[in-house]
Amino acid sequence: MLNLIADLIKDKSVLILGFGREGHSTYKMLHRVGGYSSVAIADMKYPEDYDLGDAEIFAGDGYLDVLDSFDIVIKSPGLVLPKKFSEYKCLITSQTELFFKRYRDQIIGITGTKGKSTVSSLTYHELSQNGIPALLAGNIGTPVFEIVDDITPETKIVLELSCHQLEYNHYSPALSVILNIYEDHLDHYGTHENYVNAKKNIYLHQKPLEMLYCGENFLPYKKENPSRTFVVKPDILPFKSLSDIEGVKLRGEHNLSDCAFAYLIAKSLGVTDEGFIAALKTFNPLKHRLEPVANIGGIEYFDDSISTTVESSINAMKSIENAQTILLGGMDRGIDYSALVEYLATDCKLANIVFMYASGKRIYEMLSERCGGTFSKNVYLTADLKEAVSVAKSITKPGGACILSPAAASYGYFKNFEERGDAFTKLVLDTNI
Repeated sequence: MLNLIADLIKDKSVLILGFGREGHSTYKMLHRVGGYSSVAIADMKYPEDYDLGDAEIFAGDGYLDVLDSFDIVIKSPGLVLPKKFSEYKCLITSQTELFFKRYRDQIIGITGTKGKSTVSSLTYHELSQNGIPALLAGNIGTPVFEIVDDITPETKIVLELSCHQLEYNHYSPALSVILNIYEDHLDHYGTHENYVNAKKNIYLHQKPLEMLYCGENFLPYKKENPSRTFVVKPDILPFKSLSDIEGVKLRGEHNLSDCAFAYLIAKSLGVTDEGFIAALKTFNPLKHRLEPVANIGGIEYFDDSISTTVESSINAMKSIENAQTILLGGMDRGIDYSALVEYLATDCKLANIVFMYASGKRIYEMLSERCGGTFSKNVYLTADLKEAVSVAKSITKPGGACILSPAAASYGYFKNFEERGDAFTKLVLDTNI
């Protein structure tokens, strides 16, 4: 990896575009390798409290205008370029692309609109617990440059990959996974088609004998898929329900599907059914993903703040058997809520629906129109999370459960879904609310 980077940047002017955690690790790697003619950093915010050495800084509104002043740009995920990729004269690459180029044969790349963190973590856990050397990195929180020193030829590298990490990639992992694709990130991509095209890069550059595992709701066109494809279904598992396994902490039908992906990957690397189930019993579900956070007065509270899509919220309502109340709403990104409204109006068994924020108001109005202004459930429209939790506490009866599963992004109200989930837990535990 170090030699690949050294050859790329030798005597070149290099710009680090975006200076979050990944940008920091890129800066450290460049200094470690050396050999560049100059290095610079471009970000909306000026990077403070960080030793920047000889780096030139471009900050503020015009930071995206300097790319063609450099030979090479190493871009962080999520930044929207003002021009098409092909219109730039500089070479634009990323940590993910460089890492793929060097380690693609060892990588298990996992993407999807929902479930990728759980499947990535569970896959890593299964491999590690069954004696297979493995590392976990990517969108789950660890930039890939930070694990380079721990990789051996035997290491399996499990990477959670976002659409932003895949967007401009010209390499694909030898073992790729697409769990599902639902409408999301329209604020970044503009259209669902553009979002899907970014995800496709996980398999577009595979070789004929390599493998793509995909869910039933996304089947690639044969002409654009160079590798072998296997559709993953829960019926491949050596058990029918997670509740059949004593001590398992994962809950919900959607997690059964997630288990199927991890099972297939683990089995392909030699893990037995007995070994898989034994490791599954010791796996702790990730925070903010249908996480049980409290039981107060006989009422269970679940934090599913990771939920930003219609499908994930519907799954949450189906997964908790004693669910009485759900909190819905957040930033309104213009996604289609028709399926959620139809579910709430017809099949939903919950007694209470609490709406909040901008998208919550829109869903409420859609549901009101769908039901002709007469609701078959207790429906509440609130201003924010604090008011929503207060209402939920007053209407949920002992023996029932309350779920935060917003079907919306947190931006504009919270820094991220983690902060939203933490705020929910704090409000639940606050006896004054």
